[in-house]
Amino acid sequence: LGAADADVERAAGGRARGEPEYADAGFLDIFKNFALLGWTAFGGPAAHIGLFQKLFIEDLKWASSEAFAELLALCQCLPGPSSTQMSFAIGTTKRGVLGGLLSGILFQYPGLVLMTVLGAFADDWAGTDVIDKHASLGGFVSGISAAGVALVASAAWGLGNKLCKDHDTKLISVLSAVVALYYVTGWIFPLLLLLGGIVTYFYRGPLPPADGEVSAKKAAAASGVQDFGVGRPVGAMLVAAWLAILGVGIALVASTDYDDWKELHWFEAFYRTGAIIWGGGQVVLPLLQHEVVKYATCCTDDAGEEGARCLAYFSAGQCTEAFTGGGACGSVEATRCTYVREDTWVTEEQFFAGLGLAQAMPGPLFNLAAFLGAAVGGVPGAGICWLGLFGPGVMLIFGVLPFWGQFRTNALYRRMLPGLNSAAVGLVFAAVLSMAANARAASSAPTYSTCVAVLAFYAAQFVKLPAGMWSKVKAPMVIVAGGALGALGGAVGAY
Repeated sequence: LGAADADVERAAGGRARGEPEYADAGFLDIFKNFALLGWTAFGGPAAHIGLFQKLFIEDLKWASSEAFAELLALCQCLPGPSSTQMSFAIGTTKRGVLGGLLSGILFQYPGLVLMTVLGAFADDWAGTDVIDKHASLGGFVSGISAAGVALVASAAWGLGNKLCKDHDTKLISVLSAVVALYYVTGWIFPLLLLLGGIVTYFYRGPLPPADGEVSAKKAAAASGVQDFGVGRPVGAMLVAAWLAILGVGIALVASTDYDDWKELHWFEAFYRTGAIIWGGGQVVLPLLQHEVVKYATCCTDDAGEEGARCLAYFSAGQCTEAFTGGGACGSVEATRCTYVREDTWVTEEQFFAGLGLAQAMPGPLFNLAAFLGAAVGGVPGAGICWLGLFGPGVMLIFGVLPFWGQFRTNALYRRMLPGLNSAAVGLVFAAVLSMAANARAASSAPTYSTCVAVLAFYAAQFVKLPAGMWSKVKAPMVIVAGGALGALGGAVGAY
């Protein structure tokens, strides 16, 4: 049976044998847990999903693992930051719109504050030589990255065991992971989810007859979901507003001059990126480079001052890309130079420094928007760019949740759900492998970092702590311990 179908069974006949009763979380519970997560959720979106799974599903039992997987699949089908959307959705499903705003804001603001402060002073320090000069600092960042990957692996392990118990769901999960690893593009994620659902829809056939009709509200309550936020009319208005702001912003930027309307141009660039790109921070953040770093090209054989200036860029080593010959310019001996324009919003050094910091900070990778905004326009710029990048995804999750509450009891959806869930698990496994490879490549001591990741996985998966506060701080303890081990390795020159 699919997740919603199982929830209907529970609503009609009580909880299944041995199934826990789901907790009724209040505003204080949301505050206590997300206040801590906001400062300790390192490792990027996949790691955040792992933290949510461990804390809210396995430890606190706020909802069923099936409902959690449904929410994960829903967020991965929407453009925007999936872990951010999950943070708003978790609070919303327990205490409505106010609960969602509380959980989401608490999860975002630490990274927002830290990245704004660092971005405001980016002109004074932004460069990659800082970590290179301090081995312990580089080791600390590598250790945190390794521990974050281990938490994702632990979460993938748990989700796989619970949601991929049959041969067809295991196969869908593996194939989804393979495709996601080999063919990396934003739209492949929703496509894999859809294909997974189609496979189980046709392979498994019709669902067994239900014992009786159960409302969407009862089915949701049986899985720990207490609220869906706004009503469907307001949800439809939010989705329409998301699209309208996108269209109006593009039209206004096309008809205005940047020097006179800088704030509008900043907002539109970040909003457009956040509104139309799937795949989370790992996909969106690199795409921002060409929005905020302004490039131009020239040839060393160009006529007049342009050619002389281009030759000067090339001679000074200021070309970010340089190609000689091949017909790129008028003469085969000439060089085609790509350089950063003087009117660029931020420099390449600032962008890549911010990109690295965003991955070492707690909270969503999308907080890079605050860094870039602060670098180009101070604190007001940070707020404008941050709202632009986060706004579309947050509007969509609030707009779609009330419809999810209705269609999750639909027979078509329930037949597709096992495939949707198993494909989502495959995407998490793909994220584990991709993150592990990237973290190892970025580490100054790759072998040592791999050892730290293995120890962190053991601690996350097999070390059991007493219930209560200790279980809540287990993931942060793993992160801190990973960072400490990394700093020690950097200090002693581990390889």
